[in-house]
Amino acid sequence: MTTPNLSTELGLTPDAIAQLRNNSFTVVDDFLPLDLANQLLSDADNLNSNGHFKQHYFQFGVSALAKPFVYEMDLSALDGRMGEAMNNNLGSWKDMIDNIGPEFVKKVDDLDKQFDNDASSTTTPSTTTTTPALSLDINARPAIKIQLNTGGGSFPWHYDNPGPPNLRALTCVVYLNPTWKDGDGGEIVLWPFLSKSTKVPPLHRRAVLFYSDRVLHRVLPSKKRRVCFTIWSPGTNVNSKRDVALSKDVLQFTSYDQAVQFFSQSPLQRVISRAVYSEEYLESLLECIEGTRGVDGEDAASESVSSAEKERVVKQHNASVMSIVSKLRPLIDEFRRRKECIVHAN
Repeated sequence: MTTPNLSTELGLTPDAIAQLRNNSFTVVDDFLPLDLANQLLSDADNLNSNGHFKQHYFQFGVSALAKPFVYEMDLSALDGRMGEAMNNNLGSWKDMIDNIGPEFVKKVDDLDKQFDNDASSTTTPSTTTTTPALSLDINARPAIKIQLNTGGGSFPWHYDNPGPPNLRALTCVVYLNPTWKDGDGGEIVLWPFLSKSTKVPPLHRRAVLFYSDRVLHRVLPSKKRRVCFTIWSPGTNVNSKRDVALSKDVLQFTSYDQAVQFFSQSPLQRVISRAVYSEEYLESLLECIEGTRGVDGEDAASESVSSAEKERVVKQHNASVMSIVSKLRPLIDEFRRRKECIVHAN
């Protein structure tokens, strides 16, 4: 099935992939043709009206915690056995599953390889340290999820690929918010390791691409309705032993500058990130599970966790942080100091 009379050409360019490789993330405006974006939004509204969106939960330790006011529809859970009625209900999202999503992965892979070919053929050595190639699995279907924030919900700091058995290599968040304006909230904030953070408004047809296993990010509370969908592209070279096991052999640095450079490029930053950004993690976590007031002033108390559960979350967070600090205190203290310098400089 193809979306009738709608262009599906995606606004990806070699420059966008070069920014992705150089910075670990990139922002692409006009990623979707206008008519396609509007149709996807309309079809998402129909799916929500028909009860296909479910409460969003996230895992923290052994607990599955609800995100107040955040609902989603996981298109990856749909398969070829779904009936004709469901196919019809999906509308343009059927084309996203069958064609647009897979073509997106192939296009990124082609541009990623082109970036490496161009870099190897240049006669001028590059002084920029680039993030490794994505190595996307073009034979695997990408995971796609539609998300609705009815107003009041947020997301805590996290990585989209926290570790095995996750196979996500690239995250692409696409926004469908034609009336969004300053003050509406719901911005995504990207925080590459020990670099300055970047806040990106969720503008209509805008896409934000970043490495799933090495870009810490969160979503600020939405004051208005916010719609987006995410494409997660699997990789063939994610979560290898060198990316998940922080051994003594790895920690053989001659200077803190060398350590910063290493962790900023390595998924191993996930091992120590919660300790380096401890205060920010906990603040965003509590903000997320407590919720704020929705679009109509509705309180999130009925959907948020109990005081006892919040206390348990705090204890779990603190225990996790202390287990890292106890083993790597000099390194964590220095990274925290550098983080504060970056924050105050912004």
